[in-house]
Parts: sequence; C-alpha cells; structure tokens
Amino acid sequence: MSLIAAKRRISSLIDLALVLSTAFCVGVSIGLFAPLIALNVDALGFNTGWNGWLSAMAPLAGIAAAPFSPHIMARLGPLGAYFVAVGVAVVAACCFPLIPNLWVWFVLRFAMGFGMALQWVVGEACLNRLAMGPRRGFILSIYVIILCAGLTAGPLVMKATGTERYPPFIAGAVVLAISSLPLLFARRGKVDGSGPEKPVPLLKAFLRRPATMLAAVGDGFVFVNLMVFLSIYLMRSGLAEATALDLLTTFFAGSVIFLMVVGHLLARFAVERVLVVSCLLLAVLLTSLPFVIDLPGLPFLLILGIGAASGAFYTAGLAGINDAFDPEEMASGISVFSMLWYVGGLAGPIVGGYAMMAWDPNGIIATTVAASIIIGVVNLAAVGRFGANGGDRVQHVRRQRN
Repeated sequence: MSLIAAKRRISSLIDLALVLSTAFCVGVSIGLFAPLIALNVDALGFNTGWNGWLSAMAPLAGIAAAPFSPHIMARLGPLGAYFVAVGVAVVAACCFPLIPNLWVWFVLRFAMGFGMALQWVVGEACLNRLAMGPRRGFILSIYVIILCAGLTAGPLVMKATGTERYPPFIAGAVVLAISSLPLLFARRGKVDGSGPEKPVPLLKAFLRRPATMLAAVGDGFVFVNLMVFLSIYLMRSGLAEATALDLLTTFFAGSVIFLMVVGHLLARFAVERVLVVSCLLLAVLLTSLPFVIDLPGLPFLLILGIGAASGAFYTAGLAGINDAFDPEEMASGISVFSMLWYVGGLAGPIVGGYAMMAWDPNGIIATTVAASIIIGVVNLAAVGRFGANGGDRVQHVRRQRN
C-alpha cells in the first residue's frame, strides 16, 4: 500500500469514527428521555393512556421532520443541520424540569422529537455513504452497537441522578452536547458527501425495498413500546424501581452484545431472512416473560434476548436501505425509513398505553408480540424476491435499479 493510499485510508477511518459518534448522541437522546419522561408522568398520577399520547409526540415530530430533512441538509449541510438539531434537543431537555406542566410537556416533547429525528437522518445518511464495500455489515453493526451503548447510558444516568426534578434532565442535556462535539473535527467535504444530493420521491423510495420499509414500522412500534413501558410493566409486576431500571439497561445491552453476530448473518443472508428469524425470536421471548418474572435470573436472560432481537430489526433495516440506494440518494432512503419508524413509534405507545389500561400489565406484551408476528409474516412473503446471501442480494437490487 502506498503512502498516499495509507493516508487516505486513515482519513476515511477518522471520518467514520467521527460520524459514529452521532450514534451515541442519538442513543442517549432516546434511551434517557423516553423512559425518564414516562416515569415522571406516571409518578404524577396520569394513566398510561396519557403517557402513551405524550410519548407519541416524539414519533409524530419525526414523521413531520422526515420529508424536510433532505432539504434541510441540502441548505445547511449535514453538519450544520446536525448541530441545529442537537441545539433544539438540548434546549427542550433543559425546559422539562423548569415547566412541570403536562400540556407544555407535549410541546417540548414534540420539539425534542423534531431535533432527534433530524439528528438521526443526518447521522445515518453520512454513515451509509461511508459504509460501502465488503465491510458494510461490520460497519453498520458497529454503528448500532454505539447507538445501543448510548441507549444503555440512559438508565445508568437515571440510576445515578434519580428520576425526579432537575438532575436527570440537565445531565442528559450535558451528555447530548458533549457527545456531538467530535463532529467539529470532521472533514466537511468528506462527511457532507462527495456529490450533490439526489432526492427520491417518497413513494418511489418506499418501493425500492417495501418489506424493509415496513419492518421500520414494526421496529418503531416494538422498540418505543418497550422503551417507554418496560420499566413500568416490570414495576407493576412487583419489581422494585432499581431492579426495573437494571432490566431496562439489560434490554439495551442485549442490543449491543449480539450485533456482531447479526452483522455476520447480514453478510451471508438476505435482510428479509434475518428479519423473519428476529421476529420469531422476539415473539417467543416476550410471550415467555410474564411466566418467569418472579424467577431469579431468568428475567435478565429473557430481556437480554429481547434486546438482541429488537436490535437485529434495526440493523437489518439499515442494511436493506444501504442495498437499495446510491450514496447521493441515501438521505431520501433514510428519511423514508425513519419516517416509517416514527409511524410505528407513534402507534406503539398509544396502543400499548391503552392495552395496559385494558389488561394491566400484560397488555404491553400482547401488542408487542402481535406487531412482531405481523412484520415477520410480511418479510417471509418477501424472502423470495432477493438472493439467499448478501452478495447476491446487492447485485439483484443493483440490477433492478439499473
């Protein structure tokens, strides 16, 4: 390898590392504030229906933000758009304890959700431009590992600061600000892309990989449901708050531990096959959870597996988007994927909240299992459209597009 080639490789690795830092920032945003706000609303005495509607504000903001994200990126550049998004999220986080009013929190939750959605689209569009070639599955797995590490930091922050008043919200805002600082050192030309954006109409982008896009709906439904209500479910099942937060941490950690295995599978098998297996595993483990909740050790093992299966949903979805879109189209593909994820995230806590009111506390388990089964069936029907392994799959999609 020549000296020039070596320098280019090192520069590319640095750019990738800096972009990966966005994953931790987004992970902290989701993993801390969603359960933190839910626990505060529950402590104020509001029922899970109200809690579900409030939690739905973030996905609703994501749906609103997704169609505009490629245009915001084109106007401000990805880095500019990212820092604006972080600023919005930080300001909203600081306002929650200052104005403890449920109706104001609806507005703040929407504002924070808009900022988080823009962060997500920018980070993943830049990532997918850099995650090309034979190491694609490995790079995407590393991205989701870092994302889930940020998610895991959320419950740990709550354990350290408590769940009430100023400390957890201010701590979360500080972590958000610090975790975004590495991007100040990114080379603007490389991260912003080597060419102009090529927006793809929303419907056309959806039809590039419909089963994967629909899996985004299921992943949003499942993940937001569990993220918001898992700790409440566990506490209503008789566990202490500290134990419930430990199990929530375990859920996020499960998304991290097995992701290298998921990346290996995505290099060998079609995205749809990986999604079918993940849906089946998730449904079985969730159905088993109420029966082992009182047994020592077993809840931790099951929730570890539940986190692994839900993490596979998301990683496989990213791989499908990476296959279906060229680098200059990536912002559009990620925008549609994230918008549909937020559609699921919008429906999840609303349906889950009312389900817990109707069947306390197991309604949340029933709705999540149903969503897993539906997405599994959709992807099972789509398996025949793509090759059995990753290489065949990529070539098939490229031929379709050309």
